[in-house]
Amino acid sequence: MSMGVTTRRLALGALAVLSLGGAARAADAPAALKIRVLSSRPEMVSGGDALVEVRGAAKGVTLTLNGKDVSGELRLDPASHSLRGLVGGLNDGMNTLSAHAGVAKATLIVTDYPLAGPIVSGPHISPYECRTEESGLGKPLDKDCSAAERTDYFYRSTDGKFKPLASPADRPADLATTTTIDGASVPYVVRVESGTVNRSIYRIAMLADPKGWNHRLAVSFGGGAGAKYNQGVNDAQAALSDLYLSRGFAHAVDTELVNNLHGNAVLQGETLMMLKEHFIKVHGVPRWTVGNGGSGGAIQQLTITQMYPGLLDGLQPSLSFPDSTLHTADCGVLQKFWKSDAGKGWSQEKKTAVEGFTPGTCRAWEASFVPVSNSANKPGCDLKDQSLVWDKQTNPKGARCALADMRVNIYGRDPKTGYARKTEDNVGLQYGLKGLNAGKISVDEFLDLNEKIGGYDDDGAFSDARSHGDPVALRAAYASGLLNGGGGGLATVPILHYRTYNDPLGDIHSRERDMSIRARLVKANGDGDNEVFWVGPGAQPGGPRNDPAVARSFALMSGQALDAMTVWLDRLAADPAPLSHAKVVRDKPAEAKDAYFSADGAKHAEKATWNGPGGYNATYPNHSEPRIEAGAPIANDILKCSLKPVKATDYKVRFTPAQMARLKVIFPTGVCDFSKPGVGQVPLKGAYQRY
Repeated sequence: MSMGVTTRRLALGALAVLSLGGAARAADAPAALKIRVLSSRPEMVSGGDALVEVRGAAKGVTLTLNGKDVSGELRLDPASHSLRGLVGGLNDGMNTLSAHAGVAKATLIVTDYPLAGPIVSGPHISPYECRTEESGLGKPLDKDCSAAERTDYFYRSTDGKFKPLASPADRPADLATTTTIDGASVPYVVRVESGTVNRSIYRIAMLADPKGWNHRLAVSFGGGAGAKYNQGVNDAQAALSDLYLSRGFAHAVDTELVNNLHGNAVLQGETLMMLKEHFIKVHGVPRWTVGNGGSGGAIQQLTITQMYPGLLDGLQPSLSFPDSTLHTADCGVLQKFWKSDAGKGWSQEKKTAVEGFTPGTCRAWEASFVPVSNSANKPGCDLKDQSLVWDKQTNPKGARCALADMRVNIYGRDPKTGYARKTEDNVGLQYGLKGLNAGKISVDEFLDLNEKIGGYDDDGAFSDARSHGDPVALRAAYASGLLNGGGGGLATVPILHYRTYNDPLGDIHSRERDMSIRARLVKANGDGDNEVFWVGPGAQPGGPRNDPAVARSFALMSGQALDAMTVWLDRLAADPAPLSHAKVVRDKPAEAKDAYFSADGAKHAEKATWNGPGGYNATYPNHSEPRIEAGAPIANDILKCSLKPVKATDYKVRFTPAQMARLKVIFPTGVCDFSKPGVGQVPLKGAYQRY
C-alpha cells in the first residue's frame, strides 16, 4: 500500500499565521523589507530547510543563503502579498539569509538542527530502542530510529469504517463522500503521511482531494504517564479520525505525543514544534492549530502551551489533569498504611475522610501510576533488552524507570548518586487534617496515621521516613513549567475541557481536577474566562464500564466541543487586534460556556464551581484529594510546603498534653503552612527554554 516517499508540496496560497510562538526579526533592515521564517522560530529550525517569507517587495528581490543565491525558490503568495519559498541547503548551526531589493536589504540569522533533534530538550535519553519495524516503517535508517517517509491511502465506507485503498484513484462501490466545514463535497479518501522527527514516529492524515483541506490542523495527544526507553509504536490508522477528517481538518499524531511513553512535556513540546514545522514546510501555514486528547493527553496540551506558546492556538482537553506532577505518591503510602496492622481497623468512611476521593480511587492510583515513581519498575522501562535496566546491586548504571529519569535534563542529577533529582515530598503534610477538624477521625487516629505514613527513598521505594524533595528539582519543576502554574501561553488560548463523570466508579479521572486547573489560571491571570468546562454522564456503578450510551454522549460532547472551538478560533483569526487574554475572552462564542449535560443529552449552561449551589454540583458533585484534605489549596500546586511550628490553637479539636507532645515528635520541623508559597515555588522562567 506504500506509495513511496512523500513529495514535499508547498501550499503557497495557505492562509496567514495566527501564531507561531514568535515571529522572526529582520536585522539592520529598512521597515519596507523583512525576512521571517514561517515554519518555525528562526533559531529553532530543523531538517536543513525552512519556509521563508520576504515582505516589502513583490519583485526585484534577491535572496541569498550563506552568500548563495536562492531567489529562484521564492513565489508570490496571493493571499499574503509576500514572497514565500522553501529554502533548503541549510548548514547545521547558524546560517545567514539576506534579502536585497534596490537599496533596501534585510538579514536574518537562522539556526538549523538535525531532524532527529534535540533542539531545546537537552541530551537524548539513553538507552533507546527503535520501533520502526513494529510500526510498519521497516528497519531504522540510523541510530536515531529514523525511517523513510511513506504515504498510505484509506477510504471511509458507507458503513462508517475506514478501509485500506490501493490507489487514491480507486473508487470502491461503498466509498462515502463528506462535506467539509467550508462546504467542499469530496470523496472520503484519506492520505496518511508517515515519517520520523525527533526520534519519534508521526502520522498526518488529510483528505486526498486538495479541495478537502479546510486549512486547519488538529493534533491528538495520548494518555498515560510512562518512563519507557523506546520510540513508541503506532500505525497509519492511528491518524484516522472521522471527527476531524470529515470536517476537512488535517489530523496529526506522534508517538512522542503519548504521555505513556516518556512523560516529559519539555520533550513533547519540542516534538510538537518539529512536527508542526514539518507540516508547514509540506502543506503551508494552517489558519490555526487545535489540540485534543484526554487524561495524559490533556496534561500535554496544558503544559506544552504553558512552555511553548503559539504551537497550539486552542485546546480541547478531556478527562483533564493539570500536569504530571500529580500527588499520586500519597495514594501509595496511604494504601500501604491501610494494609498495615495500624490501618486495618479503619472504616471506609474514615479512609474517605483522609483520601478525599470516592472509595477505590486512591487504590486505582496506587495500582496504575505509583510504580512510575519507582526507578526499579523494570516493566515500565519497556526495553526488549532487560539487561539494560537498572538494578541497585547488579547494574547500578542501567536505565532507571521513573518519570524523574525522563526529566533528568530539567531536574538535574544528584552529585552523590548521579541519578535524577526528585520532587516527591510529604514533609510536614498532615494527612487527614480536615477530617480531624470535622470530627470524622479521632486525634489518636490522626496521630497514628501521620506517625506511620512514611514516604519514598531516592529510588522510589517505600521508606519508613517521609519523602524529601530535592530543592534543585523542586525549583526546576516550577521554573520549567512541568508544574502547570496557569501562566505562559495558557492566558491567550481558548480552552474547552469536557469529561464524563466518573467519580462514583473510583476512576482516577475525577472531576475536582477541573477546579484545580481553573484555580491555577485565576491565580496566574486574574480570571479563568478563556476556559470552559463541560461534564456529561458517565458509566454507573454496577453497570457496564463501556456503556454504549456513555460513548454516544461523549461523542456528542466531542463534536459540539470541536464546533464551538472552530467558531472561537475562526473569530480570533479574523480579529485584527493583537493576541491577548482580553481578545480571547471577547471573541468567545455563546456556545462556549460552562455547562453540564444531563442523561437525556440536554445541555445546561451553568458556571462550574467547587461546591456552589445549582444543578451542576447537584448532578455531578466534586470530591477531593489527600493533599486538599491535608489543608492544601484547591489549586493544589505546592510540591513541598513551607513549614510552621506546631500550635494547639491551629486545630478545632482538643489535644491532651501527651497527644500534643506526640504531634511535635511526629513533626519535629513543623507542619505545612499553605498560606505561604511552596519551597522553590518560583514563576515560569520563560518560553522555549533550553536544557
